[in-house]
Amino acid sequence: MSAFLDAFSEVRAFYGGAASPAEHAAFNAGVEAVRQMALIAAVTIEARGDAKEVRQRAAAAALVGLAEGAAQLLAPKPNPVLQAFTAIAEQPGSEGVIPCPACAGRLHWTRAESNGHVWGQCETDGCLSWMQ
Repeated sequence: MSAFLDAFSEVRAFYGGAASPAEHAAFNAGVEAVRQMALIAAVTIEARGDAKEVRQRAAAAALVGLAEGAAQLLAPKPNPVLQAFTAIAEQPGSEGVIPCPACAGRLHWTRAESNGHVWGQCETDGCLSWMQ
C-alpha cells in the first residue's frame, strides 16, 4: 500500500501547482473513486459470514487504511477569490475583465490607485463578488 500511496503522492506533486481546474477535478475524482471502492470492498468483507476470521478482518482493515490514505491525497480545492487576485495582480491598469475562476464567466475588477485595493464582481448571478 505504501508504494501505491507514494505513486499517488508523486502524481499529486506533479500536478499540484500546474494543474488546470479540469485536471485538478479529474485527479480528485479519481482519488475519490479509489477511496469509495476501498470502503465498499471493506464493508462487503465485513458483511460476509466469515468476517470474524483473521484474514477477513485484516483485509477489511487494509482497505479502510487505503481509503484513509487516499483521502489525504485529495488536493485541496483552489480558492477562486485568491485565483482572481493572482490573475488581477498580473494585469496592468486600474480596471479590467478576466475569466471568472469560479464559473468561467466575465469578472469585472477595479484597483484603487490610492491604496491598491481591488473590487471585483462576476457577471453571473450569485457568483464571486468582493470589495477590499
